[in-house]
Amino acid sequence: MHHRRTIVVCVLAVAFAGWGCSHSSDAVAPAYPPPPPNSPNNVVRLLEWCWRNRAIAEYSEIFTDDFRFQFALGDSAGNAYRDAPFTREDELRCATRLFVGSGGQPPASEILLDLDRVLVTLPDDRPGRDPKWHKSIRSSVDLQVTIDRGSGPERVGVRGHALFYLVRGDSAAIPPDLAALGFTPDSTRWWIERWEDETLPGGGSRAQPSQNRTWGAVKTLFR
Repeated sequence: MHHRRTIVVCVLAVAFAGWGCSHSSDAVAPAYPPPPPNSPNNVVRLLEWCWRNRAIAEYSEIFTDDFRFQFALGDSAGNAYRDAPFTREDELRCATRLFVGSGGQPPASEILLDLDRVLVTLPDDRPGRDPKWHKSIRSSVDLQVTIDRGSGPERVGVRGHALFYLVRGDSAAIPPDLAALGFTPDSTRWWIERWEDETLPGGGSRAQPSQNRTWGAVKTLFR
């Protein structure tokens, strides 16, 4: 499994020129293993784990081919994506630069993320979605990202909510790069199909950040 994930990262790196198979020199072993994405709750927990552990390999395996990230209402950071949506490709490019750095751009020096301790799974309320295959989870968000681009550390805080739409693997659009590595429509695996940002520029509950942004704005700092 570890070998396959290494291949995933490098395949994506080639697809997105300039990424490189880089890694952070400050990376440490995760405190606990990644949760298996075998339920709607666990795939959201895996996203949280990936942010906490800068795990781009596992992160590349949780979004469907038709994944979309929806910026918070009125968030100017999303202006560049009003006509062209923020896709899985965009998500993985930003995450790679944020987690491990790329092309001479350093990664975040610290990432702290907490979602709700108890995640509540509900049916997907969008038209045409069958609750057998489609679920939703809305969670509070407390995110702190510390960035240092040469002028000293800058802490960015994010607080609010995130709404995730999940799809069971036997109804998911499997990304071609993962299908080529053996990923199949699997009823025991869940994927993230859509992520709606509901964070507001209000900062996190930890030490006061120097800047408050939306989650989408943090991503676009590394696009």
